[in-house]
Amino acid sequence: MKKLSHLLIVLLACMPVLAFGQEDSKYLAGAVPEVDGKIVFSREFDLTGASQEAIYERMHQFLTQRMNENENNSRIIYEDKEKGMIAASGEEYLVFSSSALSLDRAIINYQITTTSSPGKCLMEVERIRYLYQEKERYTAEEYISDEVTLNKNKTGIYRGYKKFRINTIDFVDKLFEDAARNFGIQRAVVAPVVTTPPPLVTTQAPVVNTQPVVQAAEITPAIPIVTTPVTTQVTIPNVANIPTATQPIATGSAAMAGYKRIAPDKIPGNIIKMLSDDWMLITAGNDQQFNMMTASWGGLGVLYGKPIATCFINPTRFTYQLMEKNDTYTLTFYTEAYRDALKYCGSTSGKNADKVKGSGLTPITTPDGSKAFGEAWLVIECRKLVSQSLMPEAISDQKIKDEWIGKQLHKMFIGEIINIWVK
Repeated sequence: MKKLSHLLIVLLACMPVLAFGQEDSKYLAGAVPEVDGKIVFSREFDLTGASQEAIYERMHQFLTQRMNENENNSRIIYEDKEKGMIAASGEEYLVFSSSALSLDRAIINYQITTTSSPGKCLMEVERIRYLYQEKERYTAEEYISDEVTLNKNKTGIYRGYKKFRINTIDFVDKLFEDAARNFGIQRAVVAPVVTTPPPLVTTQAPVVNTQPVVQAAEITPAIPIVTTPVTTQVTIPNVANIPTATQPIATGSAAMAGYKRIAPDKIPGNIIKMLSDDWMLITAGNDQQFNMMTASWGGLGVLYGKPIATCFINPTRFTYQLMEKNDTYTLTFYTEAYRDALKYCGSTSGKNADKVKGSGLTPITTPDGSKAFGEAWLVIECRKLVSQSLMPEAISDQKIKDEWIGKQLHKMFIGEIINIWVK
């Protein structure tokens, strides 16, 4: 069994073209419902025989307790007993992963609206928003909708959005389950089981709605499978003056198969973390000659009203010459499985080695003619907008200035972002 498991890990690591795993169907097409362009999760509870007043009181009790548990600004914001309506505004943490060394989470804000009527209660969860890394704000419509997060065939979730979509679906399901238990509705593994809540029913026991209501105990948590990346020892080829690629290069739309083009303001992740922890490759050149280098300096922003990406290259690097000669370039990001490849690209010069062969990466050409690699999960394609060499007198920090005395300073390249590709 251990050998089979290890073989599976090796196969997964060696197949970077597979952008998506076999997702649980509960997270795919239709799992995030939309009403008039807005994401609205809803569940109607069949409570045949219960009065509107009894249902309203039970739901009011449930929402009051739920909002108080959050210990923040969560609260009931509207109530009309005559109409049977209650609205509550919630705020709590959505935890993506947690360990002794790290915690990845976002604040999720949402609104719950319930409408009670004789024998039934409609519960809706909408206006979902996220606050990530204490500064990145997203709405559910731009971060978990089918159109944004699913691939063309609706069989997989794009990597950058996966944790938001899966965890939000689980979060809302849990809300519905808790509300169902509040009404005494439960669901067994094989067949529905009805429990009669003492004060709610007036004439007969409630009947379970045909729409699924699942107990928390039955859920198989959507835990991402974490595998240890399988890496191989990189051997630097003993060649000279081979700055061009020797592998076949995929070009145009075929090169971007498996990628989805998104707007610059939809870039997933925290750029500071992506640079400091994961690094990136700066790739410049064309089909005749190109080179890539590992970098951890840069940023994203706006200049002259255009979305821009900033990177820094030392003139001693071979990539610098190609940046000077060409108008476009790419900044690409990779998963931990390609750490060794990025280390190699950062320690080997393209002047005297075939870096593409040595790194094992697969070169591709974007429809606009820029060079990148098929293993990247994020490709930021830029056109040079501003370039400026850094001067010692421009450095305000004396410690940094002293550190760079007598050394060749970097050149800053600010590029207009012309395309974002994600998978």
